[in-house]
Amino acid sequence: MLTPLGRLDKYAASENIFNRQMVARSLLDTLREVCDDERDCIAVLERISRLADDSEPTVRAELMEQVPHIALFCQENRPSIPYAFSKFLLPIVVRYLADQNNQVRKTSQAALLALLEQELIERFDVETKVCPVLIELTAPDSN
Repeated sequence: MLTPLGRLDKYAASENIFNRQMVARSLLDTLREVCDDERDCIAVLERISRLADDSEPTVRAELMEQVPHIALFCQENRPSIPYAFSKFLLPIVVRYLADQNNQVRKTSQAALLALLEQELIERFDVETKVCPVLIELTAPDSN
């Protein structure tokens, strides 16, 4: 009988890639379970940041597919954590735009587009965090 955060920790640390993918898929459900406690919400966001460092591309791609849903949930249900997206989620999206793995890059691009369409990214963050990376990636000498 683990707590939602305990369950998240157990499976996020698993050697089994499938378990870590399931953690990425279940992040939104975990947030829903703990949304009444601001500290637990922040703890989930911190775990998302750790999961973003996973060496397995399929885990990173799965995480990126969940980011727009998590961002929307945070905006609608946790307005008391206004920095949640900017501090925890956007840096992952931006970093994944230049990921070594093509699938991760593509899911990151799709997530960025969804976030922009839903107006979940502040203009300041677009100008200071997203645009510099896009300019760098589209430079003539870039791969």
